Amino acid sequence: MPDPVTFPWQAPLFPPPPHSWRGVEMMVFPFAPDAGELAAILPPGLEARDAMGMVTMLSYPPGEGTGIHPFREAVVLVPVTCDGAEGNYVPYIYVTTDEALVAGREIAGWPKKLADIAFERDGDSFRGTVIRWGSELLRLEGTLDGPAPDELLGMQGEAASTPTFNYKVIPDPAGEVVIEQITSSRLEIVPRRMELGTGRLTTASSDTDPLGRLVPASEGPLVALLSDNTIPAAEVAKELPARVSV
Repeated sequence: MPDPVTFPWQAPLFPPPPHSWRGVEMMVFPFAPDAGELAAILPPGLEARDAMGMVTMLSYPPGEGTGIHPFREAVVLVPVTCDGAEGNYVPYIYVTTDEALVAGREIAGWPKKLADIAFERDGDSFRGTVIRWGSELLRLEGTLDGPAPDELLGMQGEAASTPTFNYKVIPDPAGEVVIEQITSSRLEIVPRRMELGTGRLTTASSDTDPLGRLVPASEGPLVALLSDNTIPAAEVAKELPARVSV
């Protein structure tokens, strides 16, 4: 058998990257992050920048040649810089399967948690929710008005290549941190169809998921995409001095 990149050794959850999907459904909603909360949650190595954040909800089909099963995902991205390079940091991300969770956490440090995620498209209407341990953390609802101009379709694909930064920490068996990094991922998104509309976002916090402190309720533009997505291997953007213990 080929050397796995994860465990269990005899039945690994996912193959080495890149991981690709054809026909991913996406909903994108911009928001203005709470400045005080953003400054409080950023890990070392990242600094806030003045720009809009994004909530993205996705419905993935089966992976292309990877054996990864369909899953749904909800991502919060906030604008940051890392040593002067502009990108987005992911403080909250939720998925519906162990494959999606483990691959993201182990490879690039995406801080994924499991949740119940609804992604419902009915004609021009959309409703998406994120529920974790019985608490609804996020609800995105909206109406799509029609297709976007072709020039916006190309711009969306270029914008998707903005680096996504994550904070990766790996402890040793004694609980001492042996790897502490800022990683950089450049997603490859090829849009097939893009629609524009309006949406309404409501958020809340729980004791273990204070998402609502960072992401305020708001109304604004809603973008729907159908695309082919690839998550390539990530890179180390910055090595951080390891802490003494977790």
